[in-house]
Amino acid sequence: MQRIKVEQATLDMVIAQPVENSSGQVLCAKGTALTDALIMRLERLDITHVTVEGHPVDDGKPVKTLEEDLADLDHRYRSVMDNKLMAALKMVVQKHIKKKHEELADEKARMEALNASEEEPSEA
Repeated sequence: MQRIKVEQATLDMVIAQPVENSSGQVLCAKGTALTDALIMRLERLDITHVTVEGHPVDDGKPVKTLEEDLADLDHRYRSVMDNKLMAALKMVVQKHIKKKHEELADEKARMEALNASEEEPSEA
C-alpha cells in the first residue's frame, strides 16, 4: 500500500485504509475503487492524502527489502537497547515491518495472478 496525495489519485485505484475527515467520520471505506467524482469530492473536502493498494505512484524512492528495513530498525535502536521499554517497542515495530512486507508480497502475488489471467486468451 502507498500513501499518496489526492491529486495523484487516478480512476480505479483502490482505497487500502479508510479515509476519514478531521472529526473521524469515515468518508471512504477500505476497498472502495476511486472514481473521478469521488476524487473531486475528496479534494473539495480538503482531504490531502489517501492510502491506496499497491504502489501505483513512482515516488523515485527504491522499495526497501525486508532485510534493509530490519537493518534500519537495528541502527535506529542500537543506542537504547539497554532500556527494556525501548527493546519491547523495537519488537513491536519489527513485527509491524514483517507484516507490512508479507502484505506487500501477497498483494504483488495477487496482482501478478490477475495480470496473468487477463493475458490468457479467452476460449470461445
